[in-house]
Amino acid sequence: MLSQAILLSVLASLLSIEWMNGHFGLSRPLITGMLTGLVLGDMSQGIIIGATLQLIFMGISGVGAAVPPDQTIGTLIATAFAILTGQGAEIALTLAIPVAVAAQALDIFGRTFNTVFIHMADKFAEKGEYKKLELAHYAGLLVHFVRVSVIVFPAIYFGVDAVQNFIGMIPASVLRGLEVSGGMLPAVGFGMLLTMLNIPYLFPFFFIGFALATFGGFSTIGVTMVAVCIALVMDYYKKSSKASDSNKSSELDSLMED
Repeated sequence: MLSQAILLSVLASLLSIEWMNGHFGLSRPLITGMLTGLVLGDMSQGIIIGATLQLIFMGISGVGAAVPPDQTIGTLIATAFAILTGQGAEIALTLAIPVAVAAQALDIFGRTFNTVFIHMADKFAEKGEYKKLELAHYAGLLVHFVRVSVIVFPAIYFGVDAVQNFIGMIPASVLRGLEVSGGMLPAVGFGMLLTMLNIPYLFPFFFIGFALATFGGFSTIGVTMVAVCIALVMDYYKKSSKASDSNKSSELDSLMED
């Protein structure tokens, strides 16, 4: 069990790093479940559980600086418990969401703590001390590894009760603060996206999507369908307008030649 707990802790850390750096899809529940099953010697069961959890976490996505529930950690621990206990997808469905939310709180804490190394890196960059600048980046990775391991390792080695007891030791005021900061992050994320895009004529589309999701009760798929239809209509009229301008230009050239 010790070797499995260590291997799964390392796997969880690598997959979480992939989620934040590149996001090629390896950290999605389907792949996470498969890799967890591979470590525990039951890949087929891992794929089945991962596919089941993929349906639950399909709509989760980090927008800007927003920190969503940690689907990678939730899937990995839920899949591991399902395989180790032999209870299948039923126990995985029960554990996935609570563990993902708990891991989300620790993720916010880890990201907040890492701002210390960001300021250190800025100072090293100003002084031209690039070796120390690299160490500051690696220190951030170390914090991330500890953040993941502190929930994955005891969960696998000691059981889910250990994780629940650990979360219970965190003061309510700290959890409340993390909850409030986590609730503010989506707004900050959208603000950062609007700032980076800096295309004023696209701003109404953001608010249309927000209104459809918040007041219209549209799901993510519903908003996406509306957005695709609007994009197709706009593309059609732009092409029609260009064709019309091209015809007018050709007619004007013909008249000038005559």
